[in-house]
Amino acid sequence: MSGIVLFLSLTLSGVANAQFDSTSTILLRSGGKPAKPQNLDSSRYKIRQPESRKADDDEIEEKPGTYIASPVSTKNVIKKTTVQTAIVQPPTPVAPPVAAPITTSPEEKPPVVPAETAPVTVQVRELIFGGSNQDIDDYKKSIHPDDARANLISIGIAPAYYYNGSDANYSYRRYHSSGPGIGLGMNVWVTPFFGLQSKFFSSVSASQKSNNVNTVPTDIQNFEGGIRFRRHFGYTRKSSQISFGLDWHDGMNKISKESNTSIGRKSSGLSFALEGELPSTNNYSHTFNLDVRPRLKHSEMNTGVEVKSGTKNETNSIGISVGGLWSMDRNNQVFWKSQYIVERNLFDGEASQMDPHNDATPDGVTVTNSLLIIYFGFKWGS
Repeated sequence: MSGIVLFLSLTLSGVANAQFDSTSTILLRSGGKPAKPQNLDSSRYKIRQPESRKADDDEIEEKPGTYIASPVSTKNVIKKTTVQTAIVQPPTPVAPPVAAPITTSPEEKPPVVPAETAPVTVQVRELIFGGSNQDIDDYKKSIHPDDARANLISIGIAPAYYYNGSDANYSYRRYHSSGPGIGLGMNVWVTPFFGLQSKFFSSVSASQKSNNVNTVPTDIQNFEGGIRFRRHFGYTRKSSQISFGLDWHDGMNKISKESNTSIGRKSSGLSFALEGELPSTNNYSHTFNLDVRPRLKHSEMNTGVEVKSGTKNETNSIGISVGGLWSMDRNNQVFWKSQYIVERNLFDGEASQMDPHNDATPDGVTVTNSLLIIYFGFKWGS
């Protein structure tokens, strides 16, 4: 019983203290009436707003002394949030993954196929003819229809006049002649870039003096024939062209057997030729030609006398010509040409006979033979 009495006394004393505390407001409801908010001490407690009101804390109107400051300041939260936002770094771009190189074993590598080369015969053919069949066809289609270069064959004929003079320190090789002549020429173009060419000149009814008293017949002839490589500098009729090649040259001055004061000559050998056409208009072109014969085989032709100017000789020759060409159309042209050829013979040893003019036997005879020919002719092509 004493324990129960002690418990009750302690409880009643606590309640009494709570009811009579001058610094407190009774927290218990009295008389079953609902507690009004005014009866609560707002200095210690705050009435919580309903959840449905979504207004910021700054918009809540509260009387002074009734707001309990939050342990964490709202402004501080905003500042901290701002600082945190400011220090957030943008995401670093990630480079796409690099594919690792695919390595294959030597067994898996594809075999290296060597480039196919044309057979040697095909290469030689294209070198000589100036290109492949496609190159040749393209040029034929591109050239002007009225251009004479489109002809496969051309034939020329020209009346001419010539002068031949032989100057030497031996009277049997010293003479001159002049007279009419005839010139012939032909070109066959296998392709626009390669062809064959031949030229021929012959005097007509020529004669020369013998013993300065009477004249004897003489015959002067020149022949060249060989291959030509032609290059073009355009497709129009005003485009220049140049050709070069190798010829066989054969020239002679045959004197009648009636002569007993002079002997004939003959020279033959390879000739390097260079020719060109330089058009100034669609219908007229300047032409030039150069022939170089560095080494010829020279021999003397006996007449009424048998004479040798020396035991052996060295012979060379050069020829040059200039002219013009009028093109009436692709098939018909008119041309003129002036040609000058110089041949030099250097003999070794003494002559076989004494010179009748000075009664001396020369040693080391030197002969310079010059031939000037002027042509004016016609050329036909197809």
